[in-house]
Amino acid sequence: MALNDKSILFIDNSNSDFTGLDLNTTKVRGTESSLILLAESLVKNNIYVKVLTEINEDVSCNGVIYSNKNVHQETHYDLCVAISNANLFNKISAKKKVVWSNSLQPFEKFLRKKQLLPFLKHKPEVVTMCNYQFYKRSYLTSMYGKHMISLSVDPRFYTEKVDLENIPSPYALNNVRSHRNLDWLIDIWTKSFNNKNGKAKLFINPNLIEYSDEMKESNIYERKFGSRDDLINELKNTRVFAYTGHKSDIWVLTVEEAVQMCVPIVTYGIGSVEDRVIHNETGFIAKNDEEFAKYLEMLLFDDEFYNKIRRQMFKRRGFKNWDFIADIWIKKFLS
Repeated sequence: MALNDKSILFIDNSNSDFTGLDLNTTKVRGTESSLILLAESLVKNNIYVKVLTEINEDVSCNGVIYSNKNVHQETHYDLCVAISNANLFNKISAKKKVVWSNSLQPFEKFLRKKQLLPFLKHKPEVVTMCNYQFYKRSYLTSMYGKHMISLSVDPRFYTEKVDLENIPSPYALNNVRSHRNLDWLIDIWTKSFNNKNGKAKLFINPNLIEYSDEMKESNIYERKFGSRDDLINELKNTRVFAYTGHKSDIWVLTVEEAVQMCVPIVTYGIGSVEDRVIHNETGFIAKNDEEFAKYLEMLLFDDEFYNKIRRQMFKRRGFKNWDFIADIWIKKFLS
């Protein structure tokens, strides 16, 4: 497929002035990092890629051009991808237009965000990030077609060396950045989970819930925020990623990062987390609190059981990388 004459324009919907140079900083979160990494993989296919953000001056990073989204774009593009907002197409000329959705967007929100008229005008197709989001998105909010194209993670999470001979201490992690049923997880840990000899520890993000002496007595600790390198090192020393899931979840990047670092997941699979976890292969989807606690106990205290799951996960690392995802975009919209 000759792609050297193809062009793609991405338009970010936030007020951030990020570029690819910010990938490894706290400035970018899941949506921004996914956009950066997808753009860089598309460039590898000799496609001209520009990303519009709030940046003041043009920046080139790994072949991707970053420009100010408030400046008129005179070029006609083969594909324009707007993050979540069809109004961003108003000053753009493109052969094909796609809204890359990062929310469930029920119809009332679709109207409240003033999406109906720009959808009727520009006729964009919709790309969702997971099956849960795909099936929740109604015909009226994706009237010109919809596709499910999953995401990947920073390549370091599936290329970093994982020592399968090293058995980490019985540490569990929940580093989801919003509350997202955290009180439910803490309730399971303190009431249903049998912390044998008090050896297991649960680490959570700070400032999401009132930290109490009871939590500390139950070996629940507030972790420290750090760089991406710090997170990778943390995952190397984590035995279980514990997260119930939430009905608002449409991707949960941190869960996929844990999977790629061979850290088994224990979850209820609520929202999109079910897309991230293959029961008995990359983790476990519990049916009740007692089962959730049982899976935690088995993974945290049974070395042989834990290592069996981790070795299965190791074989799956990096299969759906960003080059794989970019190829799907190319076949759907540029072929």
